[in-house]
Amino acid sequence: MFDFASRPEEMPNHLTTDEIKNSCEEASKFSFDNRLRQLSHQLMSSDQTNDSFELGIQKAEVLLACKDPSNAQKVLQGLNPFLGSQTKRWAILFWQASKGVMDHEGASLALRKLSEGDLRKLDQEWITVGYSSDGSELRRLALDLLAEHERLSGNCHASAQVLLAGRKSGALGARRISRAIQCLEGLGIKQKNVLLSSALAQAEADKAWWLVSDVLKLKLLLELAANEDAQTVRNRLELFAKELDDRYTQLEVIRSDSEREEEKRLLENQLRSPREANPDVQEMPL
Repeated sequence: MFDFASRPEEMPNHLTTDEIKNSCEEASKFSFDNRLRQLSHQLMSSDQTNDSFELGIQKAEVLLACKDPSNAQKVLQGLNPFLGSQTKRWAILFWQASKGVMDHEGASLALRKLSEGDLRKLDQEWITVGYSSDGSELRRLALDLLAEHERLSGNCHASAQVLLAGRKSGALGARRISRAIQCLEGLGIKQKNVLLSSALAQAEADKAWWLVSDVLKLKLLLELAANEDAQTVRNRLELFAKELDDRYTQLEVIRSDSEREEEKRLLENQLRSPREANPDVQEMPL
């Protein structure tokens, strides 16, 4: 490996791909930006006409090591992955290159390529987004990354669609629903209903019951906010809550109905002890 630490002003005219990568990694440690540009230029000036997919991938990896995501993107755009393993390598590298040049549309394209047409796959794909001070990897799920890139590209409808395709429950699932609500605010009621109906059908097909409940609650809130007749959704949510014996949701649904005072008192009595034992439980204004 060429020693930039001791002789940063010198650079051989011809280096192999591996030598360029090692030299770039060394130059990065010492912030030798001019050397990084020279190494990147040397790699891009080499004959690329007969490069195989594997050689193209290697060049993209080296260019990223040389802090040159723009040229890495150009190299990757000239490749055509056709095997599953090739698609994954290409997609992750193209995402890294696109992220490096703040190309959110390109980053979204890469992650959708990684999903192979099924967004739920991205809920199992962890991607390294950086490193902590101790050198350990910082990772995020590809689904959340895609939703963020779509939002930053101005595609809030697509971002909400991605978030509602997730199948994580708990705190992560709640955050996704919250972000989906924010994205849906700028859409018309018809667009919202189409999106939520699609998410609801898929959640039911997957038997993701917690998500079915959350989407129904979201649908109800949006229809109430738009002064729409929400009785159909309200009835559906109440029936679903009864089937799951979800008394908290049942109470939320009927709380505003003055004609059902006896039912409310009965549910409140049933829930009083656990609710008092857990003061952190928050009600949803349905």
